[in-house]
Amino acid sequence: MTHPAHDSEPAGPGFVVRATLLCAASLTVMAGATISPSLPALYDHFSGTPGVEFLARLVLTLPALFIAVCSPLAGAIVDRFGRKPVIVAGAVLYVLGGTTGLYVDSLAAVLVGRAVLGVAVACVMTTTITLIGDYWQGERRGRMMGWMSAFMSWGGVVFVLLGGALAELHWRGPFGVYLAALGLLPFLAVALWEPERSRGSGHGETARPHAAEGPARVNWPLIGVVYFAAFMLNVVFYVVPTQAPFLLRELGVVAPIAAGVAIAAMNVAGGIGSLSYGRLRARLSAPAVFGVSFGLIAVGFMGVAASGNQVAFMIALVFTGLGVGTTFPNITNWLMVLAPPHLRGRLVGGTTMCIFFGQFVSPLFSQPLVAVVGQSGTFAVAAGVVALVSAGFWGLAVRLGGRD
Repeated sequence: MTHPAHDSEPAGPGFVVRATLLCAASLTVMAGATISPSLPALYDHFSGTPGVEFLARLVLTLPALFIAVCSPLAGAIVDRFGRKPVIVAGAVLYVLGGTTGLYVDSLAAVLVGRAVLGVAVACVMTTTITLIGDYWQGERRGRMMGWMSAFMSWGGVVFVLLGGALAELHWRGPFGVYLAALGLLPFLAVALWEPERSRGSGHGETARPHAAEGPARVNWPLIGVVYFAAFMLNVVFYVVPTQAPFLLRELGVVAPIAAGVAIAAMNVAGGIGSLSYGRLRARLSAPAVFGVSFGLIAVGFMGVAASGNQVAFMIALVFTGLGVGTTFPNITNWLMVLAPPHLRGRLVGGTTMCIFFGQFVSPLFSQPLVAVVGQSGTFAVAAGVVALVSAGFWGLAVRLGGRD
């Protein structure tokens, strides 16, 4: 079923609001990987701390745990007290938590800051997706979700490279990247507005769409399908950063930058896929889009498993990136179609929880496979699993008959 944009559909907010929300979305990808290049030096600095082997790595993963745990609560607060206060408070916490590594000299204090950062990202990511659902409708909303996903993909490339450059100066350097939220704070406070909770006379500004657009009831089975897609996407996606460097080493590519370039290429392809989402969604139902996107991921993983050199490896990851790039905006956009306005925050919070829980589970899925079938075999098994997921979504698309 196609979803053409109607003339009666509000065009949505202008450039400043769009840019503000897109920049807010890009902040969410900085939560963990930005400081990855500084981990060895951080480990050396705190080498006298008991348990440093585990705690130094926890610096990287702790935000994801707190994002997963706190996102449902953030969503409930968004629905109860409003969108704008939560996203502004989240940006303040983002600066406070993210920059702790610049000035504290205790590993425990750094970890507390990383936990605060996780809470901040839960607030910012949940509210950003919810506001896009509030401000835009129909095909325009789909295009905006695609742009958001693209900014997250390309922002990941920029911020990781920036973190690496700053880590060359000092291990504390990458923590300074989180100061970027300071520049965004005035725009969050001034450019955004609280959507109307119900239809009414409004504020005399026709460009402000009503948050009441949407179904009256929750279709819980389809919401469960969206949550499953969010979880599975991140389980399989994070097989790449956790296992790809080791597979490249087996192929004789030992330079660390090679893995970084390969993952960056996947993220660039993901951004391209995200930008094409609006056109794809206009032609296919949401389940069919999942069928296409998970199918592309399966093709990419099978190509990685079969690759015999670095070039083939990177070409395969481009297919994976395209699939990931079209999957994420479909998750958020379909959720907005299914979510009643008064429950949007809570339902988005559930999606964010599934995303980061999938990140947490991914190594638990891939590492046992590596021990049994090796690096290439792990990608082949993952390809098979994702192909089954793709087939399941095609079956759902046929069953729904274009209804979504």
